[in-house]
Amino acid sequence: MLGLNVNLQGLRSDRPPAVGGVARTVISRPRDFAFDFVARDFFANYQRWCPQVVELEPSGSAPVRVGMTARQVTMERGIRSESTFAIAAVERPSLLALEGISEPFSSSYAFECESQETTLIFTFELREIELSMRPFVKLIRAALQDGAEQIVENLRALIETGATSAETAGASRSN
Repeated sequence: MLGLNVNLQGLRSDRPPAVGGVARTVISRPRDFAFDFVARDFFANYQRWCPQVVELEPSGSAPVRVGMTARQVTMERGIRSESTFAIAAVERPSLLALEGISEPFSSSYAFECESQETTLIFTFELREIELSMRPFVKLIRAALQDGAEQIVENLRALIETGATSAETAGASRSN
């Protein structure tokens, strides 16, 4: 009515857009191998590529499946944090997705086939940020991006060196 081009829908939004990080890397291993290390053996290997996770308690035993939940405790910069999450999607050999239950986050590991290599795309998103933290969105975004890049580098190093999962290694030792 005043000639202003204003997106009123955006003004009514109760929460700001999600904040997150996305990182990708190329892994010199076939997609099935990379997917199995990350998704099939998720609970055995997660703490290896995400060392700030100091405790991990899945609700059930392998294999990883949609709806399965887990409790994790992280320790970062001396701050202990606990959260629960659920497996939101398992699409062999292309996707593993997690959704926060106790905290509003989501993350995904997408696998794209490139002949004998795999492109891994990791995404982490905070769906909500507390009002008191909103002035720090740029810092939060930068920290999440750094974390995403570290995760894909850790995964690439583990997978390319042929690291076996703790489950696979344990099974071969017991035979």
